[in-house]
Amino acid sequence: MCPMLCLLPVLIIIVVAFGLNWFFRRKLLQGEGRAVFVTGCDRGFGETLACKLASSGYTVFAGCLDTKSDGAERLKSQYHTKATVIQIDVTNDESVAAAVRILYDRLSNIGLWAVVNNAGVAVFAETEWCSMEAYNKVLGVNLLGGIRVTKACLPLVRAARGRVINISSLAGRCALPGFTAYSASKYGLIGFTDSLRREMWKFGVKVISIEPKLYRTAISDAEFHVNTNNKMWTEADDRVKLDYGDTYFRAFLDSMLRNLKISSKRTYQVIDDLMHAVSAKYPYTRYVPGVKMQIMSDMFVVQPNFVQDLGVSRQMKVKCVPFSMRSKKSV
Repeated sequence: MCPMLCLLPVLIIIVVAFGLNWFFRRKLLQGEGRAVFVTGCDRGFGETLACKLASSGYTVFAGCLDTKSDGAERLKSQYHTKATVIQIDVTNDESVAAAVRILYDRLSNIGLWAVVNNAGVAVFAETEWCSMEAYNKVLGVNLLGGIRVTKACLPLVRAARGRVINISSLAGRCALPGFTAYSASKYGLIGFTDSLRREMWKFGVKVISIEPKLYRTAISDAEFHVNTNNKMWTEADDRVKLDYGDTYFRAFLDSMLRNLKISSKRTYQVIDDLMHAVSAKYPYTRYVPGVKMQIMSDMFVVQPNFVQDLGVSRQMKVKCVPFSMRSKKSV
């Protein structure tokens, strides 16, 4: 028998499976009568998502650290009938409790269709000069902040049989040198998301992870990261500064800036995936914005560690050797 004929039934099954998957995944629900709480709406993805949800008929509660920020003011002026701006600091228990009380007051009858944990910060620095203050802030916002908001909102989400959407990062699947604080927070958030999804299954609640690459948002602000690194380097232990040397530190900044420059401008890819995660009747459990990046990330994570290390080191390489290693080579 022809080998191709033997493979035909398998190919037919694959095509049918992909067709059914596409058919069911494209079923979308109406926004009217459904409420969504989005954190980090001062700017960036949060603000854009809140605007798009409001224009699609959802009742939006936009969590902002500063209710007088540009994003908050735009939401209040342009979408005041559908969007309510709420002050929230995701690192503060009392602030989260106060914000969620507003949700309970407004949504006790219908519940909360979705909570989108978008609030996030980033610090890109090597471990030995990255301050503990920076670690505490990044982990406090990106990981513990998401957990804090989710725990407070879960009774309302369960009442609506809704969904929890956590914006993580591909840095939470592939750890990057110089991103230790950020990668640690995003690895933790992915772990929390996966565990929670398996807990919430019995309630009919969906828990979803959005894992974008680096996009052109406030998180990729080069000036902020240079200034932050300069401050931490100045405050670093003298032994650390001696072993690395100023030349290496400057080379690290050059490498960081090169990688920040290639951040994608196609932010709509993230918003499209977020909208699908909120509105699809059958959403995916994991989204990687951009088909090409989805394929590349799936192929990368199954590689052996030494292959991953080689690929990452080539992309993130600092074109300099630490001072202490140069000294040893010259002996």
